[in-house]
Amino acid sequence: MNKKTPLFLFFLFFLSAGVANSSALGTGIGAAPEWLEALAPGADTIINNPVEYRKALDKFSEAQVRLSITDCAIAYYGFSSQPGFSPDAPAGEEDMQRAIMAEDYETAYELGVSILQHAPVNLTALYWTLFAATETGKPWEVRNALRGKYNSVTYIISLSGSGIAPDSAFRVVWNGDMYTYTMLELGLEIGDGFLWDGRWTEFEVTPAVSSGEPGASGGARVRFGHPSIFFELWDGR
Repeated sequence: MNKKTPLFLFFLFFLSAGVANSSALGTGIGAAPEWLEALAPGADTIINNPVEYRKALDKFSEAQVRLSITDCAIAYYGFSSQPGFSPDAPAGEEDMQRAIMAEDYETAYELGVSILQHAPVNLTALYWTLFAATETGKPWEVRNALRGKYNSVTYIISLSGSGIAPDSAFRVVWNGDMYTYTMLELGLEIGDGFLWDGRWTEFEVTPAVSSGEPGASGGARVRFGHPSIFFELWDGR
């Protein structure tokens, strides 16, 4: 295991909860904002229809290859509008991360699979389940399916904004996904965080000496040349 993994998990344990209001959300999205409509035209129609959204989520869950931008955007961003949703870490995620830190990768993998049954689009769970699957030598088909889902979610996050200002923030639906995306995909260390209007979080960032555990396709995949980064914890509003 890369020696930086425990440090990353330390950040995830203690920073992924409480960045924004952690009360249960899930009230429908109304009309889709422009950035979501650009990613997935007509997304609000599907997300606000429980039957159609369930089909979209099942399509994501069952996918064996990378999904289209439209399919992934609907599945990922629509998840926050479901009844009872909370932006805090899904149940079992902390146990999975503890297993990773203890290098008990088989337990971590089993916990990850369980989490993804309930939250199949959670970026953090996708990454660590893929990591554990690799460490335990799971079949190529299993690892490839996880990699395709992980890459699909990171790609639509990259398309949701530029991350350089509140009105062009990267949009995520879980607190932990902010850290996973910044550290593992951008290869940046996170410093102080500042909440803007209760909606946007700005982090000071610096290039990592080493990008730590790399993105699923290897290394930091997005170049980000600003001293701070903005995220919107999107809840369907």
